[in-house]
Amino acid sequence: MAYEFVTVDVFTKTRYEGNPLAIIKIPKSASVTQDQKQAIAKEFNLSESTFLHERSTEAYEWTVDIFLTNGEIPFAGHPTIGTACHVLSEIAESGAHASDETIKAIFNVKAGKIDLQYNIRDETTKASIPHNVNIHQRTCSRESLRQFQPNLKAAEESSKISLKESSPVVSIVKGMTFVLVELADEKALGAVSTTNSSIEFTDLDEGWNETFVGWYFYVRLGSSEDGVVKLRTRMIEGLLEDPATGSAASALAGYLSLKEGKPGTTLKYEMTQGVEIGRRSEIGIEVIMAESQGIDTINLIGTAVRVMEGRVMA
Repeated sequence: MAYEFVTVDVFTKTRYEGNPLAIIKIPKSASVTQDQKQAIAKEFNLSESTFLHERSTEAYEWTVDIFLTNGEIPFAGHPTIGTACHVLSEIAESGAHASDETIKAIFNVKAGKIDLQYNIRDETTKASIPHNVNIHQRTCSRESLRQFQPNLKAAEESSKISLKESSPVVSIVKGMTFVLVELADEKALGAVSTTNSSIEFTDLDEGWNETFVGWYFYVRLGSSEDGVVKLRTRMIEGLLEDPATGSAASALAGYLSLKEGKPGTTLKYEMTQGVEIGRRSEIGIEVIMAESQGIDTINLIGTAVRVMEGRVMA
């Protein structure tokens, strides 16, 4: 069969910036297998591809599968925002939706249900993402970081930067984990590089070891007058640098909120990622703290712009 697809650039309104995403539309009549989905995702060769299954009722609710080039994952941020912006903008453009302000919808992904709200005028999606923020007992030592990032090691040895003694390892959900490395300034952030070296993470908390692990580097840039915390970030996983990583941004926002937030408050973050590779991305995060303890809601906020469309054979 031939399946319709589009590609969009996510967390941007400018084509050829942000993070590219392929969206493959699966009609109800199709019986595409997970192996076929994996082959298609590998063919697109983007960081992620989504498979948007045609809804079976009039309700704005879809099943979405998310694939890397080498496996399926339970949740990822930029595929959620990009797919939602695309499908809900189509509804808005068709005039099928009565309201001229927002469209509410639901995605069902492997990690759970995602409530969506699409702002028609701003062309922005807010996604209440699945979360089970876990700060692991295991941390990443300064020496391990120096091993993984020789440029940071060289910069520290020449007294240009100073690295923290350890960095937290945080999961946003089971299967998506990040080492959160805080650096002093953007010059230090610029010294980060992709690498063919790796560090094994086989001693995470019980039940959490089967997971993707990425490195999320960040620098605090202060806060705006309305209290929004601004950060510059980079995500490295081996030889890959990701232009925008919603799951990592959500993990970082969740971690900072648990450490610095107060019960019953709402914390807002703006993270700029992808600058060093020429694909600037703007990621919004809103963390609503529970009245007693922990996190009640994490909202991921972003935009997307359509780039290509066509058909893919399976």
